[in-house]
Amino acid sequence: MTDTSEQVLEEARQHGETLTVRELVRMIERFHRPEGPGITHETVEAYDEAVAADAALPFAEGQIVASIEENLSDGERWHDTDAYYALGDDRVSIFPKVWHERLADTDDVREYVAVIEDDTSSETTESNAPRGGMGTGVPEQLLLDAIIVIDGVERETAKTRLENDRRDGGLVQDADQHPAARVYLPEETEDMRDDWLDY
Repeated sequence: MTDTSEQVLEEARQHGETLTVRELVRMIERFHRPEGPGITHETVEAYDEAVAADAALPFAEGQIVASIEENLSDGERWHDTDAYYALGDDRVSIFPKVWHERLADTDDVREYVAVIEDDTSSETTESNAPRGGMGTGVPEQLLLDAIIVIDGVERETAKTRLENDRRDGGLVQDADQHPAARVYLPEETEDMRDDWLDY
């Protein structure tokens, strides 16, 4: 049985009753990134047992395993916001295989935006996928989560990279007060209202 990380469990406890299965899997996946993309079924089972035994966390025994199995996609591309993705070799991820393959060797936030947008704006993508009315831009939180998991960095590091690219003109964001901020490549924003954007 895979050993669980006290660091992951402590981070989970900080969220307490509000923690979702997907958020927990994101934490696990980031911590175990050096072992390869995604996490093994054995790792999932180990954490399933650990969090069920932890009174500070809102999960019943078997809940993590069941949630992943019920929402598991064998597709290599984005399916929807609830899916988990089979990567092969008994590994699963909150992000599809194509994202791991195309982004594993880069820390370029612009490349993350391009890859995620290309995949989530596909005609075969589910209707609740994270895309805009015109299929442009990437939700900021989805982008940050992808950088954290695939590149294995802290959230503050991911935010700093994003802010640096925005400041240098490489990316454009919705204005800070926007309730569901998105990130765009500059060439996508030519026809958008300036008061919606943060350059």
